[in-house]
Amino acid sequence: MMAIINFTARSFANATALVLVLTVLAGTQSVADQSAEQAEPGVDGRLLQRYSSLKQALHKRLTARMPDLKNEARLQAILRSDKLDDKLVKYVVLNEATPKGLAEFAQQGKEQERLVEQLLSDPALMKQMLVADGPTKPKGGVPQYGPAMEIYTDIQKASKRAKDGIFQRLALATALEHATPQWQSNTDARPGPEFVVPLERYLGYETAYLDGELDPAFPTFDTFHLCMVVDNHEPEWTHAWGREMMRNFRPDHVFTSTGNGSYSRMVSTNIPNTSARKNYDDPKYHGYQNILMNHGICGRRAFFGRFILRCYGIPTVKRPSRGHGALARWSPDGWKVDLGPGWGSGTTNTPYGKDRNFLKSTQARANPEAYLQVKRAQWIGDVMGEKRQYGGEGSTESWNGISLLVQDQIIKALKDGKLARVNNTSVMESDEPTLAEKVLAKPVPESLTRISYKRDGSIVIPAAAYDSIGGRAPNNLLTMRSFDGGKQIYMKRFGPIAVPILKGGTYKKGSNESRSAKRIRRSGFGEYNDWGLRVAVTPKGDNPPRELTLDLGNGVSMDLVYIKPGTFMMGSDKTQETKYTGTEAPQHEVTLTKGYYLGKYEVTNAQWSRKSDVKSPDYPKGHISKDEAEIFCIQVSEITGYEVRLPTEAEWEYAARAGTDTLWFFGDDPATLGDYAWYSENSGNKPHPVGQKKPNPWGLYDMYGNVWECVSDLYHKDYYANSPKEDPTGWTQPSEYTMDYTFRAREAGRYFLTAEVVTVNYRQNIALQVNNSSDEHLVILPMTLGDWQTSPGVVVDLKAGENKLKFLRRNPIQYGVAIKSFTLKPVD
Repeated sequence: MMAIINFTARSFANATALVLVLTVLAGTQSVADQSAEQAEPGVDGRLLQRYSSLKQALHKRLTARMPDLKNEARLQAILRSDKLDDKLVKYVVLNEATPKGLAEFAQQGKEQERLVEQLLSDPALMKQMLVADGPTKPKGGVPQYGPAMEIYTDIQKASKRAKDGIFQRLALATALEHATPQWQSNTDARPGPEFVVPLERYLGYETAYLDGELDPAFPTFDTFHLCMVVDNHEPEWTHAWGREMMRNFRPDHVFTSTGNGSYSRMVSTNIPNTSARKNYDDPKYHGYQNILMNHGICGRRAFFGRFILRCYGIPTVKRPSRGHGALARWSPDGWKVDLGPGWGSGTTNTPYGKDRNFLKSTQARANPEAYLQVKRAQWIGDVMGEKRQYGGEGSTESWNGISLLVQDQIIKALKDGKLARVNNTSVMESDEPTLAEKVLAKPVPESLTRISYKRDGSIVIPAAAYDSIGGRAPNNLLTMRSFDGGKQIYMKRFGPIAVPILKGGTYKKGSNESRSAKRIRRSGFGEYNDWGLRVAVTPKGDNPPRELTLDLGNGVSMDLVYIKPGTFMMGSDKTQETKYTGTEAPQHEVTLTKGYYLGKYEVTNAQWSRKSDVKSPDYPKGHISKDEAEIFCIQVSEITGYEVRLPTEAEWEYAARAGTDTLWFFGDDPATLGDYAWYSENSGNKPHPVGQKKPNPWGLYDMYGNVWECVSDLYHKDYYANSPKEDPTGWTQPSEYTMDYTFRAREAGRYFLTAEVVTVNYRQNIALQVNNSSDEHLVILPMTLGDWQTSPGVVVDLKAGENKLKFLRRNPIQYGVAIKSFTLKPVD
């Protein structure tokens, strides 16, 4: 320990006078505070007098023991010794809580007064609290030692385990962090208390640890670190959901050691950095479930990263930097930054403020015994009336400056090997392996990896039992251990190779941009304010009416016009292709064999939100991505019972031309375009309410101008030259993944195929080809939000003997999917 404190006497020469002045001032201030506190209205004078007198007496005795700073030997001795600790910690608690604060708590009843007395008579407990930086405090208030004792005692009454080891530290951390009530983030579907219930928080972690669900490092954490596990506002059920979701969906992130960034890797692998979908957050789901479904930019991603770390009992803190949300997390090699720039770029929500100050404290705490010297210097600084200093340059001009010097020396001694890192616990409480360790310790039974044949003729094919995998990115299909003892596969998310197409022109552009054949393609991030949509609807029955009105609820409706089948010339002779403009050549004949409905107007703000009282309700909705547009169509489908979708490019252009073959449906001269469209010459560079201009011959408004309209097709420069003559749907992206399976069927016939899957997003699917047929079945994968579920089935024809299945995953945007098995059951 001698290597820790090595100041020279000369370094203290200029500080002696300052310390003596601080001593006198601190004593004077204490008397003044006592006088003021004794006169406090509404506070029990007896209790106030007791705590004030105790604080004053401790102050007098401690200041008398402080060494002359010229005496370096005595200074080092006092920092190394624990002889004054009992008095120091009692003084600091009285000082931080204030006699008034303690009196206000104690006067609530005999039990509260007993708790204060119990705290002040337990120096070991006070010391443990202070090394962990004490209880939380309300804004503008003081640290809540009384409520912390109340919570701590309640937990120990409820759980016999909470009196020793990891559980005692967990109980105390919970009490310290929730001494000031923290609001609880509930959902519409699962309402709960307004504030977190500390006992439930403690019991949730106690149960999870005993069940082997937490990280192996959890029992090694001291109270300081555990405070950064339990300091959260989510209800306890979300932690159970988070752990189960990870076990099912990404078990590889649970099996990976903490030092390699397990758990929080979920952010980089499954939460894209985009804000396009967050408008679809569902209030019946918790915020973290919505982030997993709908993603977000840095802040939301950091929120989820901290959440999933807490689920496994890993300490984590906010670590935002300018314009960027981030987090820091514990690791066996020290604290690390995730999702943001390195140390020195941000702040933390801790007493240390700047992230480097926090980092240094955690580094010095690697040797708890040596770190006590840092705390003693801070406590003596409190006695001397100094303001706490957690960062900056250390100096010998104050006790807080000395604490920083000692802290730096501890860190250097640890790096140089002169001090050893010490486990946070003197004894590991349990050698019982976690669930993950138990799974990894056992070999995978062969019965869980091979195809099995049941007596009823059913065939179960483990997803990992493929013959081969292929596609564009076979390395992105992962095979991994399952928590059920077998194996499963995971298909990574992927987006479109090509880009979406928009049609119709915009209020920002001239007449040439508003032609029927004009097409632009998304470039960059897109979702500009003049990017909108118009929906199509598949008719019901054989004789659809001329017009259709969909009721969207809340007084909002949507009008559509029926478009009969027909043939037209699509495109033009314009071959120009730029970053934003797509080629329109060659012009080619297209036949639409099926009728469809198309929106009479562009989708408005009111229709988008399904609310009539929104701002500018009749204006076209802008800032739309194709992904958002497709989600909107799915939601309207669920509301109305109709198949609502984006029109294909061919459907859109056919309807825009309205039976004509000219550049515009009114001819080849743009002189009258202003009668039909808002464009650069008449819009004032802003959108306008829909339906104010003349319709085209088929009763459709704003087919030109106002906002670009998204269609379902993806752009490819060669598609027009090779597109089908009937019902083209745009370029098809090559399969991202393919999986081939070979098996035998006892009898020929029809079989019902289902998949056991985990998904965390809507609109997931996988295509299926049977016995090398070009015909495809689309297996729709349910939204399971982390649970294992069975997909809706498809009926396939098998032959007796050997059969082959090929699964193909395409149709982006597709998100991560876990698959355990496929089952084929004979159809009766």
